[in-house]
Amino acid sequence: APDEERLAYFIDQAKTTRQVWSLSNDEGYVMVETDEGDCIMVWPDEAFAAQWAIEDWDDCEPVAIDLETFTSGWLPSLKQDHISVAVFPNIEDEGKLLSATELEQRLSE
Repeated sequence: APDEERLAYFIDQAKTTRQVWSLSNDEGYVMVETDEGDCIMVWPDEAFAAQWAIEDWDDCEPVAIDLETFTSGWLPSLKQDHISVAVFPNIEDEGKLLSATELEQRLSE
């Protein structure tokens, strides 16, 4: 599915389930480097996040983040550090890259 559709699905699921999913290992949450700088990755559910926990990432586990915690804790600090968010990446590409501010706006609509 195109990025925009996956983004819409992610926003919808996040609001419905009141949580988002990321990947974490012993060192904390997984960050990836893109041309635009560092980003964290988030998914709408555990199964999609788990698809990424292979090869280089096989030491990672999907972790649920409460939506409240994500919007009030994560997004402000991501903004501060200029870290983007890759929303719902699939194995073929990096997903929809949003700034923390953009994602915050989408979640509060």
